[in-house]
Parts: sequence; C-alpha cells; structure tokens
Amino acid sequence: MFRLSPIIVLFPKSTWPYLPFWKHFVAVWDHLFKVAEEQVRQKMEEIQERVRLGQPVQGEYLTHLLVSEQMSVTEILGSITELLLAGVDTTSNTISWSLYHMALEPEIQEKLYQEVISVCPGDKVPTSDDIARMPWLKTVVRETLRMYPVVPGNARINVENEIVVGDHLFPKNVTFFCCYVGL
Repeated sequence: MFRLSPIIVLFPKSTWPYLPFWKHFVAVWDHLFKVAEEQVRQKMEEIQERVRLGQPVQGEYLTHLLVSEQMSVTEILGSITELLLAGVDTTSNTISWSLYHMALEPEIQEKLYQEVISVCPGDKVPTSDDIARMPWLKTVVRETLRMYPVVPGNARINVENEIVVGDHLFPKNVTFFCCYVGL
C-alpha cells in the first residue's frame, strides 16, 4: 500500500478503478480500517466503562475525539487509521534524524534538554499546551523535516478558483503535486 500510494496519485482519479493494482490497494485499506475500527471500538468501551464507574478518563487523542462528540465514529476511524499509517514511519524517521543531528551538535541537544525540563520537570508528560511553550523543540523538528522530508511530495486539488502563477493559468479542479525532495 505504501508502495502504491505515490503511484496512484499520479493518475487522474477517474482512472483509479481501472488500474491493475486497484483492487489490491482497496483491499489493504479495507483491512487497515477494520483493524482501526476494532481498536477504536475497544477503546470506546473502555472509556464508557470508566465513565460508568466514575473513574477519570485519560486525556489521550482518541479519548478527546470521542468525548468532544464533534466527529462521527466514521470520521474518528478515518483519523485514527491515518495516524496508525502515517504516524509510524514518519515519526520514527523524524526522531532518528533529530537524534542523529543532536548527537553531532551537543550544544543543540543541551539547549533542547533545558527547554524540555523547564516546561516538563520530573516525569511530567507534556500536554499540547506544554509543547506550545517549547519553541526550540518546534525549531528542531521543523529543521529536521526541512532537511529530511518524510514524504516525497504532496498532492492537492485546487477546487474553488483558477490560479495564475507567472504566465501559467491553472483551471479549478486541477491536481497539483509538489515534490519536496526536489526543492
């Protein structure tokens, strides 16, 4: 599936069902959604049981999505599946390169360490508010992603308006593919 995703986006969407590997691609996605759905439903039951027993509910991402009731279960399943797929290789790649460069530059490592322990002393698990108070962490991650993009590119469809870039007119509903590695 990871091998096929960048290939599929190069074809017009209307041709996807006719691609020779399309059925396999869809079957893999269906399997991943079933795995995610099972995990989400299990977590939902755990959360509901904790609420029923009057126990505190931990502030995990899935818990937040379920408790906020701003997304349907189907939307939550899509979000969690996306995290399961995109969050493994991309996160480990970014962390690996960050650690590599911090090992080469101990002064950067020390500066980041001091920032983290000042915001999250001891065993405190950082919250999103804590992370927002760590500009150096954001800088390190952004620089790592700039030097080592985790995906080769990204596709977007211009839906609403025509766009003029220089002397080129791009009609609405055109697909743009930006190759980050080439930048």
